[in-house]
Amino acid sequence: MAALTSRLTGGLLTAKDASEAVQSLAYVLRDSIPESAGAGASIINSRGRSESAGATDMVVLRADELQYELGQGPCLSAWAEQRSIIIQDTTEETRWPAWTAAIKGLPLRSVLSAPLTTRGKPIGALKVYSPVPLAFDDYSVFLIERLATPAAVLLGNVRDREAAQQLSEDLADALANRDMISQAQGILIERMNLSSQEALHVMLTASRGESTPLHEIARAILHSATGE
Repeated sequence: MAALTSRLTGGLLTAKDASEAVQSLAYVLRDSIPESAGAGASIINSRGRSESAGATDMVVLRADELQYELGQGPCLSAWAEQRSIIIQDTTEETRWPAWTAAIKGLPLRSVLSAPLTTRGKPIGALKVYSPVPLAFDDYSVFLIERLATPAAVLLGNVRDREAAQQLSEDLADALANRDMISQAQGILIERMNLSSQEALHVMLTASRGESTPLHEIARAILHSATGE
C-alpha cells in the first residue's frame, strides 16, 4: 500500500493542472485494484457535472459521459451519498435503469466507485470497471477507499493551486486593462479638453455603441495616439 500511495503522491504533486491530475489518478487506480480493466477519476461540481475527468480508455470515458448526460449512475451516487458504491453485475442492476440500459453495448459488468472528499466537502469520485461480473469485493472497496483519502487531499490542492493561478492571471489582466483605460482617458482629456469623467463617458458611449469591451476602445485610442 505504501508503494501505491507513493506513486499516487508523485503523480499528483507533479501534475500541472487538475485535468492532468485526474488522468494520472485514473491510471494509478486501474493498476491498484485487482480485476480492474479500466478506471476513471472526476472532479464534480455542486450541480453534479464533471469539471475535470480522467479515464484509462474510451470505454470508461463513455460510461462516465453517460452518467453525466443522464444524471444518474454509480459514480454520481458515490459522490452525492458520500459512500462507496459497488455493482456486481450491470445486467442485473436496478438502481440506475437509464444508465445500465445505455451501457449495454459496452464491455462493463462490474463497477466500483468511491467518493473524493477533502475538508468535509465532496469534490469528486473514483471508479473502476471490469468486463466480468463479481469482479470486486470488500477488499476492493478497502483499497479504493484507502486511495481516495490521500487522492482527495492532493487533488483538492491541485485544484486550489489552479484556481489561485487563474485568479492571479485575471487580476493581472484587470490591472493591465485599468492602466490602459487610464492612459486612454488622459489622451482624450488632452486631445478634447475634457474632464476625467467626461473622457470616461466618451469611452463608455463608444463601447456601448460599438458593442466592444471598454479596454478594446482604450487600446484603439492608444494606438491612434502612438501609431503603434
